[in-house]
Amino acid sequence: MTLTTSLSLAGRVSFALLLSAAFSLSASAQSLLDKAKSQEPLVAGIANEQPYGYIGPDGKATGANIEVLRAVLKPLGITKIDTPIVDFGALVPGLAAKRFDVIGAGLFINHSRCQVIGFSNPVTRSGGAFIVKKGNPLNLHSLKDVASNKRARLGTQNGTNQIQEAKDSGINAGSVVLFDKDTEALAALKANRIDAVYFPDAEIISLLKKEPDPSVERALPFQQIPDAQGKPSYNYHAFGLPRNDPEFISAFNVQLAKLRASGDLLKILQKYGYTANELPPENIQASQICATHS
Repeated sequence: MTLTTSLSLAGRVSFALLLSAAFSLSASAQSLLDKAKSQEPLVAGIANEQPYGYIGPDGKATGANIEVLRAVLKPLGITKIDTPIVDFGALVPGLAAKRFDVIGAGLFINHSRCQVIGFSNPVTRSGGAFIVKKGNPLNLHSLKDVASNKRARLGTQNGTNQIQEAKDSGINAGSVVLFDKDTEALAALKANRIDAVYFPDAEIISLLKKEPDPSVERALPFQQIPDAQGKPSYNYHAFGLPRNDPEFISAFNVQLAKLRASGDLLKILQKYGYTANELPPENIQASQICATHS
């Protein structure tokens, strides 16, 4: 083989590799909006938790997030949604690994998650809440109360914001018991393995409706974690979206804003126990929340 032939062959191989790389980049850059064109189902991971996304008695996916998701996606031409069930802690890694297209569960926007996935603008805002034994025997009305009581054991969910909130409030890690499901945490409370169940308020309300029991109650009043100005701070629920698909994120947010402006967003949410108080300020965007504490 001559030097000229060898260089020519090398050039052809390099060109082929460049074409292959370009094709791969093009494929990876495709937006989820293309699912509308191909009629492929969009895959939304859920954790089977009320009121966000769960399997109803008829065997079909339902919940506040699922109904909102359907309403947002329909104008985009996406009407088929598959809803695989995974543990809550596997949702963010699953979306980052492209095992599904969006997260249809109740997911708080926070800075660490913003590093690996994208988010829609907030759908609802949420504070925290406790379920305790009837009469609240340890008088627990805040995370600070738990931190100051060496006997108190707090139950919450693996992979959630609540873990960091407990740590930031001074609660020893050994006093925090983690569960995969809110129902498991409630069972542990009833069995005296923990002293308070700590979840977002909407989930606490839903859990008490789903499993009414006179031996437990919501701890009222409840003091929310204060922000830097000393005012009650809130977390913001949103849909987890692909971080590298700005076209889809933009289109999603446009439809979400239209749904809210029409009043239909609140109508959907009210079916699941939400009120207008749980709607976030209209000017708060995911990008602002992601930039917090960056």
